[in-house]
Amino acid sequence: MACSSVNLEEIPSESLMNELLHRMTCAPKPDKCLILIGPPGFGKGTQSPIIKDEHCLWLSQCPLATGDMLKAAVFAKTPLGIKAKKAMDKGELISDDLVVGIIDEAMKKPSCKKGFIFDGFPRTVAQAQKRILCI
Repeated sequence: MACSSVNLEEIPSESLMNELLHRMTCAPKPDKCLILIGPPGFGKGTQSPIIKDEHCLWLSQCPLATGDMLKAAVFAKTPLGIKAKKAMDKGELISDDLVVGIIDEAMKKPSCKKGFIFDGFPRTVAQAQKRILCI
């Protein structure tokens, strides 16, 4: 995996110290995987920073917001994005299989290894059955 170069001089000292403190606090704790799911307005986004800190998780690195992911896939012209654009151009809803496919692709990212937050997913029972039951 490639590492990106970061100029530490550009990062505020307080941020660096907070990160160091977080890593020292979390180092002895076992790795966990946490998946937050709930209906819209349930408080996932509000509660995630508290849960992340309490359990030493990096949830903010992997928010799975289906609307944003669909837009990004369309913009990047991925195979799933091309299919989504065709449906959008016709004014159709995006199929459950397509939404689940985009979620599956995103969940494979290394940043999602320790957990993620579903935002806008699942919207249907079929989506829940196709993805949630397979986690």
